[in-house]
Amino acid sequence: MSEKEELAIKINDLTGWDIKPNRLKIITDTTQWMSIIRGDIIRIGAKDFLVKGNLCETRFGIEEQPKYWVFNTIDMESGKTQILKMVFHEEFTAHIGILKIRCYRSPEKEADVLNLVRGDLRFMQGKVYHDEMNNTIRALDFIKGNTIFNEIYLINKPHEQFFHEDLPEILRKLYDSFLAIQLLHKNKLCHGDIRNDHIFIERETGAYKWIDFDLKQDVSDFDMWSMGNIISYTAGKGIRTFSQILKGNEFSEEVKNSLELSDSSAFHNYRIMNLSKLYPYIPPKLSDMLRHFTINPPAFYSGIDEFCDRYWDMLETEFPSLTNK
Repeated sequence: MSEKEELAIKINDLTGWDIKPNRLKIITDTTQWMSIIRGDIIRIGAKDFLVKGNLCETRFGIEEQPKYWVFNTIDMESGKTQILKMVFHEEFTAHIGILKIRCYRSPEKEADVLNLVRGDLRFMQGKVYHDEMNNTIRALDFIKGNTIFNEIYLINKPHEQFFHEDLPEILRKLYDSFLAIQLLHKNKLCHGDIRNDHIFIERETGAYKWIDFDLKQDVSDFDMWSMGNIISYTAGKGIRTFSQILKGNEFSEEVKNSLELSDSSAFHNYRIMNLSKLYPYIPPKLSDMLRHFTINPPAFYSGIDEFCDRYWDMLETEFPSLTNK
């Protein structure tokens, strides 16, 4: 029996798919990943991964967008689902206020992060392989769960009830997530793509796990400014925009008239970062942290160490029952 015949039998055992041996492709050079399709086998590091399809990503309620360089696969030895990320180079410019920041994908940086955080359950886990053309492939464990973006969105409560019943515990768990980013910075690495859909909450354990480390910038503060967006989304129980507030009926005319450009996010000037104007029960230290990420902040954090210290002080002072656990 030929190798392809044996593989076709194994594929049928794992999936029920009937793939003809003569149609089976074994890929050892992933450079042309756009030609990889369902049913192909990616062979790297003496391991075979059966391609099920491309991974898709949902952002802000928009329908799923396929990531053509990321494949949902089955490890043919263990039968477990693995996410395989191919080498994909992309570059764009992000804006923080008047600053322009170059962002680019670095498979090598993501590989460095994966090697550093192996066994640290605050991060997604995976292994790094190289194909025959030395392309850096990341094989990632599949996380069963939901993003913090979706988890908060699905909490069906008025904001004030959410603030008292749910927000404290979420803020406490986020502290550990921010300390995880501090670990990267201490090792001269960064996350690079901190977003509220890049923290997964594992269904079985409730653990918060960072995912997707392949974006890179040449300034470490980008991570810290991005963490401000996480706090804003969490404290606001979603994204609060000027248009949404001014056109809606949820807030009084007095509140609407109090909003100013200086209340906006430095990242996205259509979003409200100074949330205490909408929700006056937000305590002062949490409000102060949010205002640090406005377009005209009262002060800047010197770095992630100060940010984490201030965040812990905010928890200890304004949510003390959590820090005494």
